[in-house]
Amino acid sequence: MKLSKTMHNVFTFFLLMFFCCKIEASIAGGSDSLLMIGHQYQIHSKILNENRKYSVYLPTSYKSNPSKKYIVAYVLDGDRTKLFEVSGIAQSMHSAFHLKLQIPELIIVTIENTDRTRDFSPTNSLNYLDREDMAVFKNSGKANNFMHFIEKELMPQINLTFRTVPQNMIIGHSLGGLFALHCFLENPNLFTYYLLIDPSWFWDHNYIGKRGKEILSKKTDLKARIFIGLANNLQDDKRHYQWGLEFYNLLKENKSPDLKTDFRYFEDEKHLTVTIPATYFGLRSIFQPYEININDATMDPAILSGYSEKLKKELFLDEKPDERFINTIGYVALHERQLPDVAISIFQVNTKNYPESLNVWDSLADAYIAKGDIEKAKGCYKIILQLSPTNSNAKKKLEELTKNRN
Repeated sequence: MKLSKTMHNVFTFFLLMFFCCKIEASIAGGSDSLLMIGHQYQIHSKILNENRKYSVYLPTSYKSNPSKKYIVAYVLDGDRTKLFEVSGIAQSMHSAFHLKLQIPELIIVTIENTDRTRDFSPTNSLNYLDREDMAVFKNSGKANNFMHFIEKELMPQINLTFRTVPQNMIIGHSLGGLFALHCFLENPNLFTYYLLIDPSWFWDHNYIGKRGKEILSKKTDLKARIFIGLANNLQDDKRHYQWGLEFYNLLKENKSPDLKTDFRYFEDEKHLTVTIPATYFGLRSIFQPYEININDATMDPAILSGYSEKLKKELFLDEKPDERFINTIGYVALHERQLPDVAISIFQVNTKNYPESLNVWDSLADAYIAKGDIEKAKGCYKIILQLSPTNSNAKKKLEELTKNRN
């Protein structure tokens, strides 16, 4: 449960991701040197009676893979720093090129604040632990309005504009975590994945804990994956940890078969420093079934054949294994580990999932050649030529194999 101090080094490089949204390289100059991490938009909310700004980060494959659809992660307290923070971590955790495929690619939508206390709090309250006179909370209690804004205005706009899957994610810290819990309890179908970072359990005498007891004791059909990350606030008030652990236990005791929850206590982090490690470990925990272990796959390629069914069962997600990543594993088996039969099985997974891809057939041909099965290799090149009759590379290799065979 505890995160040791040595893990701080893991997050150092993430800080490198937190620069400006648009960076111009002074050496190269010109438009080709412009790096963009996202775009900012504005929507007028009739529900909130105000304009709301939000920013969108699109994953690297979005333009190159026009048929692919993506999970949308809605991030609260979504200023520029939060956009860089979450998108940097998410992008790093999905990198087929660097043999890291820990999470699916995400569209990240960060929602800027106008009145966070108003929007994130489920009740009107002036209470903070043992105080009942917090004037800063006087406008609190409009979380339902903000939830309806997301559900009825923002989500439809995002789904209309971008290619999305039905499963959505919410990432909330502090009062944002409180709001995410409110959504889970009152509107459980709105989100599928919940990344809750040190939520404000104190709100209104632990209102969310009490409400959780009322609802979770009756629900048996919840379908979600939840991660709760708690900071070390024991010196401030031990009730923060106590209430967080109590809510986690409520989730663990719930009888819903499709409700999965995880908890981590970050002993070396305070309330305001816990967001980066909690985001990383939260994403990794929630999407744990998505990760493909290279060693396991090269020892038992059948893991890859059952991968899509695993995602559907555990993540409620209809998705094939990443083509490039599976191809890379195949070449690890073929060249680094000298296992042509294993490589063939791995490449065959790709040909079944992506039969229109020239690259997967070319890779399978490489494995057949390494095994000495020339006729099957020739069959792969013939399929490539059926898909792309003018493919000069396939023609050349087919001619070479035919000539050498004769």
